[in-house]
Amino acid sequence: MQIKKNMPYEIDENSYSRFEQKNNMLYRRLWDKSLPTYGKMFEYNIDTHISLGEDGYSRIDFALVAAGWTVYENFPFAFSWHREELMDIGYGVDWMREKYPVKDLKTFTEKTKKAAKFYGASLVGIADVDEKWIYKTGFVRPASTSEADSKEAIRKGNASNSILETPVNLPEGIDKVIVMAIEMDEIAISTAPAQPASAAAALGYSKMAFTIACLGEFIRNLGYRAIQCGNDTALSIPLAIDAGLGALGRNGLLLTPEYGPRVRICKVFTDLPLIADDINLRFIKKVEKFCKTCYKCAEACETDAITKEIDPTFEPATISNNSCVKKYYVDVERCFEYWIENSGDCGNCIAVCPFSKIKSISTPSEFWK
Repeated sequence: MQIKKNMPYEIDENSYSRFEQKNNMLYRRLWDKSLPTYGKMFEYNIDTHISLGEDGYSRIDFALVAAGWTVYENFPFAFSWHREELMDIGYGVDWMREKYPVKDLKTFTEKTKKAAKFYGASLVGIADVDEKWIYKTGFVRPASTSEADSKEAIRKGNASNSILETPVNLPEGIDKVIVMAIEMDEIAISTAPAQPASAAAALGYSKMAFTIACLGEFIRNLGYRAIQCGNDTALSIPLAIDAGLGALGRNGLLLTPEYGPRVRICKVFTDLPLIADDINLRFIKKVEKFCKTCYKCAEACETDAITKEIDPTFEPATISNNSCVKKYYVDVERCFEYWIENSGDCGNCIAVCPFSKIKSISTPSEFWK
């Protein structure tokens, strides 16, 4: 085993290969018949939850979750790799005809970050593109097609494996990535695993879609290229770490100094001339030390999916882990089993994490008050 220590990572270079997105749990449930969750999604238990009248699982709660996805699911332009056609909105139609001349790289980088926050990012960082984190293959959304429409066949289990195995390669010259974190509502997350916590995640995704769409157009209006991404195209967490936004926690999530894991991550790849941020090594060391003795996320996990081992390892828990990197691996098969049972993502590991800075735990009823 050839171990390469590359700043915050220890990587088995002899074995590492780019992750294939079809092994993500949300895709594996479509083709991996060995899983107990094969062919299942959140709707599997919804009627049962509603009929039982549990706090946080009423029709109103589920309505809140479903509505939170509206922009993410129905806004096709949010995940574009380029502008489909010229748009005349009263400011001219062809701002891409020449590149904006960047004279002061530091000031220009600061203004780009300001634009990202203006459009909705809670945190923003910039990294040089590391090909290791780009998916080897994955689902590539057809142009001008919404998330809901583009994945209709996939979600119904009618898509061939080849749809999930398109080679993913960034265009030549795309060498920077702007990584943004969107804060999720503190009170809603504190109700985990009830549905208001799922609603906070859903709304986070819709805010992601709005933010990357606006930032992508800002970049194109300066004459440069923008590839807008949510969870697609590349692994978001290592890119966020590279961009100085935080560290990887025991719970398998990005921990940020400001909000802990209480964020959703999105990114825009670009050829804008920008200054990359430094990795936050001080915070990474703090998290490494803290997570060795804090087991709150593991103790709160409904299915024991989070390891209680003292030290991180190179051994993945499932094929849905991006392996050959030394870290705490989460058994996402077990995690997803609870998602199906819960009719929504859980959030326990986010709510109890001390870095989330949640002042007090709320019941779903208290959330509505």
